[in-house]
Amino acid sequence: MNFFKKLQKQFYTPQKKDLPSFSDSSILRYRIQFEGIVQGVGFRYEVYQMATQLKLIGWVRNEMDGSVLCEVQGAKEKIEYLIHHLHQVPRFQIDSVTEKEIPFKNESSFHMAN
Repeated sequence: MNFFKKLQKQFYTPQKKDLPSFSDSSILRYRIQFEGIVQGVGFRYEVYQMATQLKLIGWVRNEMDGSVLCEVQGAKEKIEYLIHHLHQVPRFQIDSVTEKEIPFKNESSFHMAN
């Protein structure tokens, strides 16, 4: 069975999370690095699921140093919500989050990168 299908079955939440209303704010792109216990716990899949639900654009990937790096593009309010949501998931232990605003990229969806 495909790795992501196994992960989906292991961490699948049957209903999508009810999202708050977001105002129309300017679109930004951030490179965000998460450090802590963020590999081997479904972190990337959770980022992917929530980013997709929030209609954000970008990617997420594991780094060799044990951190997870993502680039996310969308309304600042939605990006902040994504980060807040990840802090609330009990199976993750996020010790630090580093954010840096970067230039826009021409992408059309959110994906898991290698």
